[in-house]
Amino acid sequence: MQLEQIKDAKIKHIIFVAEGGIGKVICSTAIIKRLAEEFPEKKIIVMTGYPDIFMYNPNVYKCFNFGNPLYFYDDFVNAESFVIKAEPYTEYNYMFQEQHLIDSWCGMIGIKRNDAMPEMFFMDNELEAAQAYIDKITQNGKKKFVILQWIGGIIPQEKSDLAMLDVLGRMHRRSLPKSVAQKLANKLVSRDYVVGTVQHPNFPDIQGVEKLFFPNAPVRGIVALLKFAEGFIGIDSFIHHAATVFNKNGVVIWGGTNPKKLGYACQKNLTKEVCKTPFCHRPDSYVFDATSIGSIWNCPYNTKCLQCDADEIMQAYEELKLSDTKDKI
Repeated sequence: MQLEQIKDAKIKHIIFVAEGGIGKVICSTAIIKRLAEEFPEKKIIVMTGYPDIFMYNPNVYKCFNFGNPLYFYDDFVNAESFVIKAEPYTEYNYMFQEQHLIDSWCGMIGIKRNDAMPEMFFMDNELEAAQAYIDKITQNGKKKFVILQWIGGIIPQEKSDLAMLDVLGRMHRRSLPKSVAQKLANKLVSRDYVVGTVQHPNFPDIQGVEKLFFPNAPVRGIVALLKFAEGFIGIDSFIHHAATVFNKNGVVIWGGTNPKKLGYACQKNLTKEVCKTPFCHRPDSYVFDATSIGSIWNCPYNTKCLQCDADEIMQAYEELKLSDTKDKI
């Protein structure tokens, strides 16, 4: 990245393209923070699929949605703008040196991370609405509230077992088996928790939980709930990135993806290195991970890395909350 060109006085705007899923876009807010610190005289314009993540961000001048970028080209694509569009998932240090995604993203631009973390900004009424919702479902705090994300990634075209198997086969391995998620939810409910699950409606349902379907509640509405939750249990998906916004502790179960590259030391990371190639990130769509017969790569170890049982996850969460209590004494 040509930083000297960005510093040129004729450059008035930095156009930052934040592609990818919700979790990756939340990570990108750390890059925005660093760009604003490095180039305080420039106006930062974001192009993304999730503009609500950048709402009220003081470092963002304007934010456009990929699906409706009205007048973006006419107003900002000119010699006064510098476009930053980098793909950290294919950056060498990320792929092969276990460098964190945010560090690699910053490195591709030519700036240092300086310990920047994801950030989102909320108005008081948004947080009040989140608190009111949790008060309602927990009977004004008589029960504890925990957020659970057991599945994520590519959204099935329809709600069916066949559609689910199809998308899970095309994603790097990270989702828990439904049977484990149900047992875990049952254990939490039996310990007087209200469990809020984060998933798209086309993924299979688990029973006995509050369904926090993000098509019906904007992403920022779900993130706001994290502020008032006791904690969270998740996989490598957007909730564990969002939890850092409120310094919310939780347990993250890792399979084919790497906590050193996508996780946070402040969270309790459960891993199982049970094969010769742990954290393989396969199948990897960014490098066209197919077999010689044209099918998508399939794990020859039956995804043993994700075979955590509900008792193991529950124990990790209870240990985490006990540790939190001791820290406060």
